[in-house]
Amino acid sequence: MTAPLLSAKIAILEEEPSTRPIQAAATAVTGMVGICERGPVGVATLVTSFEEYLRVFGGYTANADVTLAAKGFFESTGNTGFVWVVRTVHYSDPTNPSSKTSAAATGNLLTANLASTAGTVRASIAGPYVLVTGDTLVFKLDGGGNLTATFTGTQANRTSGNGPFALSNGNTLTVSIDGGSVATVTFNTGSFADIANATALEVANVINARFGTLQIAAHATVVGSAVKITSDRGGTGSGVNVTGGSGNGALGFTTGNTAGTGNVSNIAAVTVSEVVTILGAAYSPAVVANDGGYPRITSNTLGASSSVQVTSGGTAQAKFGFDTAVHTGNDSGTLTTLNVAGKTDGTYGNAVSVVISAATNGDASFFNLTVQQSGSTAEVFPNVTMDSASPSYVVDAVNEGTTSSPASNLIALTDALAATSAPNNRPANVTLTLSGGNDGLTSLADADFVGSPVANAAAGTGLRALDKVDDLGLLTVPAQATATIHNAMITYVEATRFGSVFAILDPPAGLSAAQMVTYTVSTALLTELSEFGAIYWPRVKIANPSPTVYGSASTITVAPSGVIAGAYARNDAAKPGNVSEAPAGIEFGKLTNVLGLETDEAFDETKRDLVFPKLINPIVGITGQPIHVDGARTLKSTSNFPTIGERRAIIFIETSLKNGLLFGKHRKIKTKLLKQFDRTTRRFMVEQTRNGMFASDNPKDAFVVDYGGGLNPPSEGFARRVNGRIAVATAKPAEFIILRVGQDTRALEAELAAAA
Repeated sequence: MTAPLLSAKIAILEEEPSTRPIQAAATAVTGMVGICERGPVGVATLVTSFEEYLRVFGGYTANADVTLAAKGFFESTGNTGFVWVVRTVHYSDPTNPSSKTSAAATGNLLTANLASTAGTVRASIAGPYVLVTGDTLVFKLDGGGNLTATFTGTQANRTSGNGPFALSNGNTLTVSIDGGSVATVTFNTGSFADIANATALEVANVINARFGTLQIAAHATVVGSAVKITSDRGGTGSGVNVTGGSGNGALGFTTGNTAGTGNVSNIAAVTVSEVVTILGAAYSPAVVANDGGYPRITSNTLGASSSVQVTSGGTAQAKFGFDTAVHTGNDSGTLTTLNVAGKTDGTYGNAVSVVISAATNGDASFFNLTVQQSGSTAEVFPNVTMDSASPSYVVDAVNEGTTSSPASNLIALTDALAATSAPNNRPANVTLTLSGGNDGLTSLADADFVGSPVANAAAGTGLRALDKVDDLGLLTVPAQATATIHNAMITYVEATRFGSVFAILDPPAGLSAAQMVTYTVSTALLTELSEFGAIYWPRVKIANPSPTVYGSASTITVAPSGVIAGAYARNDAAKPGNVSEAPAGIEFGKLTNVLGLETDEAFDETKRDLVFPKLINPIVGITGQPIHVDGARTLKSTSNFPTIGERRAIIFIETSLKNGLLFGKHRKIKTKLLKQFDRTTRRFMVEQTRNGMFASDNPKDAFVVDYGGGLNPPSEGFARRVNGRIAVATAKPAEFIILRVGQDTRALEAELAAAA
């Protein structure tokens, strides 16, 4: 806002920018759907390094294809980048996540052998308690009938004689409330219409005003033509003591103290000791005690038949914070004190052991908890306790972590709330091996990877678990190369994600060039299907990362989608505009740490001549050159943008503009808004031209932007639509380099010319 223009001045008015910057959209955020050793099931989880992947999703197993793909991705990017992993298992019903067939390994930690115990219950709210007279607590002991305790506290009061009252100016009344100091109430002429005939209401008003000034917890009311002074406190601690005063002869209060009644001193602040006394009398022979400021009721019997229950029939149950469960005792023996489970589902948990040992701090209520995997120490949680109020509470330390120690990657704990107190509730020193873990891979089918949206959920199972990832750019389903999954991937990126994601398809295992053509053209019907995906051949060989899992061979054969997605991400990050570069060739298509190919046919140019025309991108190893991708075609040669660099560049432009022009949504459709759209779009497109994204480095030849009246006549405004057209001159990749070689005849031609 500018200053008022009253005198001559220079005023500054800040205007809204006519051109807004557009944030470049992310291009290589990768989704991987498939099998992992462990980790969350059916939940898209972000990892930003291979170390983080290993912590969350575990390591190498015979089936963990995503682990190998993630390794290839992060090796290609220099251990950077963004991967959203969805772990897949078999579902009885893919539309219902709870129908998963995987399971976590479990086990129970027990206390040491204990004596038999009694049923007991403890309030969860500390005293004192704000009650009203007549409040009740209703209990049952050992399954018997209702036992009721009633809390009472009435207010003390004194009543005057009947008015009117013949008071004189300056008369006084002296009174003490609840045993406090004596207060003097003075009656002055100005407080009355006729002080010699003072009414009960006038006298009560003067008393209340004085009590308010002195902050005395009492009040005066009119009863007929008399005045009644009542303590605000209810209970035996309540008292009204009229001690005299020069005006009491006219008022007629009986002097002396009158006390309240009941079984508590103050019904609005009932102490724990009072509760203990009252409940003890009502619930005899139960034992009622003060447990650190909380009432506790314990049956006088022992064993599993011993019980205490607070019912909901009383009016004070919630005020004390008693639950209404039946609390039973235990026979002599051990109690379950901690339930242990694998942090996530999987057979990995069957090799996890929990070791309980004496605490290094020497406190009998504390203990050390060590997590072992396959006999080796993986995690240690020293000096933890079963006390939920302690910062060393074992459940919080293991499940949530502390400032000095991270949470467990392998187990999760649940407090079994053993019916015994410290130190008896600590687990006994023992080694517990979990059991019952299941990977959920039996009957695993394509439908489990394809997945389904889930009603009333932000995302679903399989591919649809990625729905929540707004900036997803690439999609892989490592090693699951079937016609059903490949077609589902294309449907997902093109229809479900409205063409904002690009799919990288793996080849089936063990295919020759001719078989790969048959699969792509006839079996999966992928040829000319979509410009939002690309398929590669053959599979690749990498160094064996785990001989204990994959055997003694120096290399293993894996699906290439992980390392290819890493090449996409590496190139995109190299410089602005690189998303438009074809991820192919010895520079941009280099496959990091790939040592060989599944079939030698890929080294044969005649075999590559079979696959490349069918829109299959071959992976090759030309002598003296690194193994690399030798094709950048999408699965549709007849589209507007048939190559990967072109298609991904357009996805980038569309996504960036979609987000960058949101400022105009719901704005009034006027010429000013259309010009803002035009300038903002042009500015972004000029930036991309400078980044080398298009066929020309001259903006005039690289793109066209139009938000003019021809696209936006009045009828479009009435329909609440704004139309824009952006035409782009994309750059084509150099797939064929033709060199013409012949004799240099210039000298001969010169000689012949001279002779002539």
